[in-house]
Amino acid sequence: MTEPRHLVRVRFGSATVERAVPPLDTVHYRIFHPARFEDTPLQRMTGSLPADDRRAPWPVVIVLGGINVNPDTYRWLATDLAGRGIATVILHHVGEISPGEVGLSPGLDLTALTPEAFGGRPSATALGPVIDALADEAKDGPLAGLLDLDRIVVAGHSAGGTVALLNADPAWFRGVVAAISYAGHTMPATMIGHPVGTVLASPAGVPALLFGGGRDDVIAASAVRYSEDGGPTDDHDPIHATFDRGTTAPGSTLVMLAEATHLTLCDPVDPTSARGFLEEPDLHGPDHRRIIAGIIAAFIDDVTGESPGSSDAVSAFASQPLVSELRRW
Repeated sequence: MTEPRHLVRVRFGSATVERAVPPLDTVHYRIFHPARFEDTPLQRMTGSLPADDRRAPWPVVIVLGGINVNPDTYRWLATDLAGRGIATVILHHVGEISPGEVGLSPGLDLTALTPEAFGGRPSATALGPVIDALADEAKDGPLAGLLDLDRIVVAGHSAGGTVALLNADPAWFRGVVAAISYAGHTMPATMIGHPVGTVLASPAGVPALLFGGGRDDVIAASAVRYSEDGGPTDDHDPIHATFDRGTTAPGSTLVMLAEATHLTLCDPVDPTSARGFLEEPDLHGPDHRRIIAGIIAAFIDDVTGESPGSSDAVSAFASQPLVSELRRW
């Protein structure tokens, strides 16, 4: 399993979302990548450091954030993964998150999830433009030849996890080999038109890694969206339902973290947006995040062929007391 050892730097870029109305048609992204400091006067002057290409081309992870969750809260994860030789991309996209409401968005087209439309087109709106932009980065400029776009992992948090799980389809986005979700699921809200209890399927053949928290008060507060009459429900468990009924690919893995919250993945938590006020802080946050990063890195090593058989490393992390459940297909 790879371990953090590289200096990490970031490259900035932007992409245009088709069919979005300006000014809500721009995604800004950051590519976190291994770099090296050669202590030249120009590097000291500009802060621009060359990529460390010793393990390139690197697999690529694209992180889709939760609704109204500050993307910088995922910087710790991007830095960790890039330090292991996994290029990691974080997006900042202000878009329409529901009719008439604008906010930070993972890029989700709800109309593509209706019973009539589901499966016919991607529900991800920002993912394709960013992959296209990365293809340009891989052809020309400081990262030319260093991004392996045949080994893309789509990851996400909360609603971003839903987008990742439902759109990690190489038929739609060439090069995608796996999906990762923290606190995301594929159970559609009843307002979209599906029957109560529906679980939408993640693309067959692409393994998925699902994380859930044992103390996720945000998912609990959202249960009314999935009930028959908009009332509360006592058995709302969409992450387990997604793993049991929505994932079928060999290598798919469920990891439940005892006492973890909906925002455990976020560090630091931004209290000015999203719904973090529904939860008490995760007292084991640093340890949970260490486990999350280690499992993600091992899973990526396995599915991208970087270090086949790294599922044993996943098991090693999952044997720790803070992991309450590990299951695999």
